[in-house]
Amino acid sequence: MKLFTVGPVEAFPETMAVYQNGFPYFRTEEYGSMVRNCMQLLADLLGTEYNNNIIYLTASGTAAMEASIENCLSQTDKVLVINGGSFGQRFCQLLAWHNIPFDSINLKWNEQLTKNHLMPYEKRGYTSLIVNLHETSTGQLYDINMLADFCKKNQMYFIVDAISTFLADNYEMDKYGIDVTIFSSQKGLSLSPGLSFVAFSKRMKEKVLSNNILGSSYFNFKDYLSNITRGQTPYTPAVYIMYELREMLKLISSTGKENWLKRIEDRCFYFREKIIQLGFQIPDTYKLSNMLTPVIFTDISAYDVFIELQNKYRIFVNPCGGDLKDKLLRVSHVGNLFMQDIDFLIEKMKEISNKLREKKND
Repeated sequence: MKLFTVGPVEAFPETMAVYQNGFPYFRTEEYGSMVRNCMQLLADLLGTEYNNNIIYLTASGTAAMEASIENCLSQTDKVLVINGGSFGQRFCQLLAWHNIPFDSINLKWNEQLTKNHLMPYEKRGYTSLIVNLHETSTGQLYDINMLADFCKKNQMYFIVDAISTFLADNYEMDKYGIDVTIFSSQKGLSLSPGLSFVAFSKRMKEKVLSNNILGSSYFNFKDYLSNITRGQTPYTPAVYIMYELREMLKLISSTGKENWLKRIEDRCFYFREKIIQLGFQIPDTYKLSNMLTPVIFTDISAYDVFIELQNKYRIFVNPCGGDLKDKLLRVSHVGNLFMQDIDFLIEKMKEISNKLREKKND
C-alpha cells in the first residue's frame, strides 16, 4: 500500500518505531518537559516566538477550527471568510452554528482570489478574517501577503487554518501578523491522525484569556493555556502521537526547515512536470500549494481512476466530492515518499486512464 493522500500520509520509520517502546505514563515532569520542548520546536517552524502560546488538542482539525471560533470570537464580532471550497464552506457552517455574524467571499472552482475580491469589504467594520490558507479541496494557495496587508489595513484579527500548508509551504506566523494558526498531526507533520494544534499571537492570547463566555468545557482554551505551561493538557491526550511528534521534530531539525521544504517542492515539481508531459492537466489559473497537485480529467471520470488505483494497486490518492467528483483527483507530495514512488504512481495513472478511454470508446 502507498499513500499519496493529504492526510494521513506515508509515515516515516522514525515515528512508527515509537509503538515498539511501550505506553508511557504522561502525568510526569519528564513527559511535560518533552512536550514543552516540542512546543518550542513547533514555534520555531511556525516562525513565532514561543511563550506558552501553542496548545494541542486530542481532536481532528475540524474540532480545532470550531474550538478556535468558540474561544477567539463572539457574537459581537463581524467576520469575513474566504470561501473557496469545501473547507472554507466549513468555516461558514461553524460560524452560522455559533451565531457569529459573518460574510464570505465565495470563489468558483478555478477562480483565483485577488485584491478585487477584497476591495468591497474595506473599512466595513470587520473584526476578523478567516482563511484556509491552502484550500485543500481545490489546491489553491492564497496570497498570504495580500491577506496580511488587508488585515493590517483594516485592523482585523488574522485567523489562519494552516492544516494543509504548514510544513509543505513556507509559513511565517509573526512576519505576516497572524493571530491564530490551526494545524493538525496527520498532514505536513506526517503523524497519525488525532492531534490538532492552535498557536496564538500575543494579542489573541490575551483576548482568549479575557473571554468569559465559552461554549465548551472540553475545548476551553483557558484551561489548555494554563496547563501547557507545564507541558500538560486538562484531559487525557493522544500520548503516543506526542511521542511521534518528538521523533518527527528531531528528523526535521536534523534536516533543516529549508531543506525539508525543498525536498517536498522537488517532489511536487517533478510530479507536475511528468504528469503534464503525459497530457494530463492541472489548474493554471491560481497558485498551487506544494502540499498537493490537483489533476484535471475531462474525458474520463477522475473518480473511476481513484477506484482503479485503490482496487488494483493499493495506491491511495484523494478523490473530490460534489461537482468535482468526476473532474479532479488530488495527489499529495508530503510524507515518506521518493521519486520512484512518484514514477510508479504516474505509470499506473497512465495505464488506468488509457484503459478507461478504450472502454469508453468501445
